[in-house]
Amino acid sequence: MTFRAKLLASATMLALAGLVPNHARAGLLGAGNTVQAFYYNGVFASPEGEIPVGGMTSNPTSLAAPVDYVQGSADGSTIHVGDTQIVITNLLSGAPFCFANTAGTACTDVIDGFDFKFTGENILGVSVNGASATDFLPVTGTFQGNTHLGLQLLSNNEIQVDVTGDLPLANDRLILDLRFTPITTATPEPAALALLGSALVGMAVARRRQKR
Repeated sequence: MTFRAKLLASATMLALAGLVPNHARAGLLGAGNTVQAFYYNGVFASPEGEIPVGGMTSNPTSLAAPVDYVQGSADGSTIHVGDTQIVITNLLSGAPFCFANTAGTACTDVIDGFDFKFTGENILGVSVNGASATDFLPVTGTFQGNTHLGLQLLSNNEIQVDVTGDLPLANDRLILDLRFTPITTATPEPAALALLGSALVGMAVARRRQKR
C-alpha cells in the first residue's frame, strides 16, 4: 500500500469513528438518587403512597440499588424499580383498576394509576415494553366524562401512568422502559473532518509533485 493510500485509510477510519455517537452510561441507579411511588385510587387527590420492602413509610427511597415495593392495599400490585425499567405486577384476579369495580370504559373514575417521583435523574423518555400484558396497558381516550392520558413523562424526574379500567390477570405485568440519552443522528466531529480534509489535501499535493 502506498503512503498516500495508508494516509487516506487512516484518516477515513478516524472520520468514521467521529460518526459514532458517544452515549454516556445512564440509568436510575446512583448514589443520592431516590424514588417515591404513589397510586391514584379514583381521583388525583390523596394518592396512596407505596411502601418499599423492608420499609415503614412511603418516603423517598434510595436508588443506590433497585427498589421493590410490597403489594399496595389499593392497587393490589407489586412494583420493581430497576436501572432502566419499572415493572408493575398485578397480583389480583378479577379486580379491575377502578374504585367502583367496573372494567373498561364503564369506569367513571378520574384516574386509577401510578405516579413515580425521582430525584437526581434525567429521564428523557419512557415507553411500554412489548413484553407487557395486553390487558395491562396505559389507557388513553375520553370516557364517562374523563380524559385519560396513558403514559406520560411529566418531567425529567416524574412518570405517570393511567390504567383506569384495566382488568389484568393475576401476575400480568406492565413494563416501562426508560431512556436517558437523546435520540441523535450520527454526525462527524469537527476534528475528524479536519483530519480527513488534511489527508485529502496532502494527497493532492503529492499527486501534483509526481506530475512535475
